[in-house]
Amino acid sequence: MNNGQIFISYRRDDSAGYARALYDRLVQHFSKERVFMDVDAIEPGLPFDEAIKRALDQCKVLLVVIGKRWMDKQAGMGPRINDPKDFVRLEIAAALSRNIRVVPVLLDGTSMPSEKELPEPLRALARRNALEISNSRFGSDTETLIMAVRKALGETGGRAVLRKLRGSKPLLYWLAGGLALAVLSAIAYLYWPPKDHKTPVQPTLSESTGAAKNTSSLLIQEKRPDINGEWEAEVTYDWPNARYVEKFDFHGEGNEVQGTASFLGRKKGILEGSIRNNGLRFITRTQESLGGDSKSSRDVVHRYRGELLGNEIKFIMQTEGGHSEHIPIEFIAEKVQNNANEADVKKPGELP
Repeated sequence: MNNGQIFISYRRDDSAGYARALYDRLVQHFSKERVFMDVDAIEPGLPFDEAIKRALDQCKVLLVVIGKRWMDKQAGMGPRINDPKDFVRLEIAAALSRNIRVVPVLLDGTSMPSEKELPEPLRALARRNALEISNSRFGSDTETLIMAVRKALGETGGRAVLRKLRGSKPLLYWLAGGLALAVLSAIAYLYWPPKDHKTPVQPTLSESTGAAKNTSSLLIQEKRPDINGEWEAEVTYDWPNARYVEKFDFHGEGNEVQGTASFLGRKKGILEGSIRNNGLRFITRTQESLGGDSKSSRDVVHRYRGELLGNEIKFIMQTEGGHSEHIPIEFIAEKVQNNANEADVKKPGELP
């Protein structure tokens, strides 16, 4: 692990999906070697507590990701944060004792715990200035966070780096400007031709408007990847004998993605779907209960992040909420190739 270590502290059953998405954004800006997250940074066979200690030895910024279940109670006990052996507590206490910059990151409107709610070694956390991240403003919120981290690390040029990593939007803007200029030039030529040419019939308003519409359609086609259609994946979940063929049906225009995604073989509606620069994101919602008891039902959110690679989508799916903890699941979905139309397929014995 190199200098300028950034450490992400989180609870898996509280914010694993957000933590993973935040990790990916930080890696884009700072490199994988400088960002510590237990799932990716701990080598196989290395004791967890030893890996945490090594990371904190090189840490300059600790991000404490706090969701709505961060203060949840243990069965028959008080909040987990009061347990002296709680790893999240140990991470934060160690950082505070070493004067490491500690930044609370509050998710989706979660309130900052008060000093009275925290154990003595962590009470200074309540006095730290917190940043907020929401699902609807994830891009802009993480940019604000990244700028704060760069400042804490004493690094400059943050805005320039952010602009480079925002994808190909500037190129799209240049393309839009060029196409618009071409349309305007064509219209100007029709209305004000050179003197040595005969004056053609002037285009109607509908014809001029149609040219603009065609330009707009071309821009939409240029920036939307080929995601629409049916996809399938074999998914192995993180509990015994849990392997399912999951199906995805995507449609929409521009950056929006609608459709369905199955979970345990059952179709669920896609929410908050978007695709930009071959990066696909959406969520689905289910409920989990204990022993079929409807009174114990809890809402569950499944967060999908995918990278479109031709006829494949490389997915990472994180489940949040419910009664159990889950690790991120990785799988690959393949596009379902449509067979010939049924009308074109001849039945046995049928004459051509």
